[in-house]
Amino acid sequence: MACLSASSAHAADEPVYDTFAKALAPIAAAVFGGAEGQPRVMVAECTVNEASGKLAAARGAQLRLALQAPDHLRADLAYNGAVLTACRAGKEMWATPAAPMRALAKAAGIDVDNAQPDTSSAPLIPIALDPQMLVFLPVVFDVKDLGAEDIEGTSHRVLQFGLLQELRKAIKAEDFTSRAWIGPDHKPRRVVVAGNDYSLEIGVDKLTFADALPEAAWQSAEGVEVLKLPASATSELFEKMLGQKIPQP
Repeated sequence: MACLSASSAHAADEPVYDTFAKALAPIAAAVFGGAEGQPRVMVAECTVNEASGKLAAARGAQLRLALQAPDHLRADLAYNGAVLTACRAGKEMWATPAAPMRALAKAAGIDVDNAQPDTSSAPLIPIALDPQMLVFLPVVFDVKDLGAEDIEGTSHRVLQFGLLQELRKAIKAEDFTSRAWIGPDHKPRRVVVAGNDYSLEIGVDKLTFADALPEAAWQSAEGVEVLKLPASATSELFEKMLGQKIPQP
């Protein structure tokens, strides 16, 4: 039984924004591109423990997400005995297996006959931040301390966070709430995200950071048929991968 206690030693170790800032720092560096000595790659191996709303189909899926600043993203999603992969590298994107990914792309309203790189597509991360400014990123979030909870015998700091309301309105961002269970190493072990029409609870099985991944990490296996799409289709395809399961082979 998980025990929630605001008085636990781990919860009282440091101010709430210090815990949040230390957990966010390497992730932000991988997303926006950190300064020298900071990571530019994040690889997260996760399990979707719970899901509801438009993403209910993702429940039980295994997800491996690799992100490398400024414009590389790879998602490998495993369920029903199959693995779906979508990878954006610069202005290009490929997906496998070709046939089921084509069906998902069509369901997402993507033009599957357009295989050309989209040179005018928006950047993977639409907001550019100078690496030196990343230290100030936590102040744009409203962070609340929910105490501490044990996960497999280890105390984790539970934080609720979201963009400040004024900023969210100014940039017209989707309204959402999030909670993260932060371990003693300042890595999230569990994350819950809820929007107007969905919720996800993700268990973070492994989280690693690095300077770069080899070029092969962003390439499909040799001899495998791939679906090629413009990079502008990335978010629509990824959402459809989570929201619509393919038939079991």
